[in-house]
Amino acid sequence: MLRDMRSTRAWRAGLATAIVAAVLGAGDAAAAPAAVPATLRDVQGGVVDVAALASRERLVFVTVKATWCPVCRAQLQRLGRLLPHLRACGATFVVLVPGANEAVAAIARETSFPYPFVAENAQALAATAGLAADGGELVPGFFAVDASRAVVWEQRGRGAGAFGDGELMAHLGCKVPSTPDLLASVR
Repeated sequence: MLRDMRSTRAWRAGLATAIVAAVLGAGDAAAAPAAVPATLRDVQGGVVDVAALASRERLVFVTVKATWCPVCRAQLQRLGRLLPHLRACGATFVVLVPGANEAVAAIARETSFPYPFVAENAQALAATAGLAADGGELVPGFFAVDASRAVVWEQRGRGAGAFGDGELMAHLGCKVPSTPDLLASVR
């Protein structure tokens, strides 16, 4: 009798687990990573075809903490100097910046970084890679997506001596530039 009660409890527990999993949508669908939308709108009003970019090139999103962040602006200028190396590795970029389109467009002009800047839904997009922060800001960093627009890599954080350039170059399999001032640190 005791053994029958144990097997009945185990069966009920298994059934309850299966019901909860079905109700919550667990399983293969829940394990699938969140995908970045197929298209975005940049601060100039243009459409950014994320699906096409991700299928043709190695798409990397750059997250900027906020429009007032001077280290983030410096990072975009550093990336601009690295562009010949990054392009040789097949990289292309979209920059996510929370804020008003006008303020984000000013950053694009000031840094001369030649890729789309997106402000609309920047927080939700960064959250796809775990790079959304409190207070309407983003965690500075990078994330890459594959052809299905799923996040496949992320690098968190940026500061006055650690820009994440080395990690980005390593992720892309790029040859590290020989000029030391191009990279903050390569580990």
